[in-house]
Amino acid sequence: MPYLICQNCGGYYHLDDDESPDDFDRCQCGGKLIYSEYLEYKPRMSRKKFYGALSVIAILTILAAGYIVFLPHFNEVSATNPSVIATDYRGSVGKEIITPSNTNSNATASKKTIAVITGMHPREKLSIKTASDVVDQYSLSSNQAIIHYTVNVTNKPENYVTGRANGEELVANYVIPDIKKSNVDVVIICHDHAPGYGRGYYVATPKMDSPSVALGEVVEKNLPEFTYYRATAHSEHGSSTLTVSNPLASVGIRTLVYEMPEWASYNQAYQETKKLIGTCFQVIY
Repeated sequence: MPYLICQNCGGYYHLDDDESPDDFDRCQCGGKLIYSEYLEYKPRMSRKKFYGALSVIAILTILAAGYIVFLPHFNEVSATNPSVIATDYRGSVGKEIITPSNTNSNATASKKTIAVITGMHPREKLSIKTASDVVDQYSLSSNQAIIHYTVNVTNKPENYVTGRANGEELVANYVIPDIKKSNVDVVIICHDHAPGYGRGYYVATPKMDSPSVALGEVVEKNLPEFTYYRATAHSEHGSSTLTVSNPLASVGIRTLVYEMPEWASYNQAYQETKKLIGTCFQVIY
């Protein structure tokens, strides 16, 4: 079955029995017509279209190359293999030291160091996931380090009372002694909260020691989406205040209790946690 196919636009015309290819000069678009017995014939791309496509490819290639050249280069991170520093009937505690990959050592003695504690209350899944991801992916400068303590409660983790108590005891017995003998400038204890237990994202300083209060005020000033809750003489303190945050603040370590709303999205919680860590690094001299 004969066809005339346009080399320019790809359109085609079926020739009737009484029609000849010589009866037609050009396509309505002005393109040259090619005779073919089969419709599967693929017309050659016109010279104009060919060079137009080539120009587009060249421009995209140049733009991509420029993006790569001018893309900011951040330090990759280097982490020690997570080590289990303690295990008992309640669960276990892991420790990971994260430093820039361009440093020669994972030692934190000469670096601004933040300790991040996750999993102390095992039912708080959002804070465990987001804070863990942030510290693993955080772009550290050459003089910064993060120590990540992961608490894994295995004894009744979904029981509200027992799970929390087991996590707090693991931190009190194993994490606090390890922090005290390490070079740590700031401790962030990560939680997420249900509706009615504080507003959105917030930090608290239960001990109300001067270094922690000063840090809380910087967070309040620089991160307006955060609320800073100050403790008063009449404030009710949770069990973790006496066993975890107060002992750290009592030895002069700036300590923040960090709460994110449990209904927040992962992406939002990730970004807010990242900003909080960045703000804490800014106050370490």
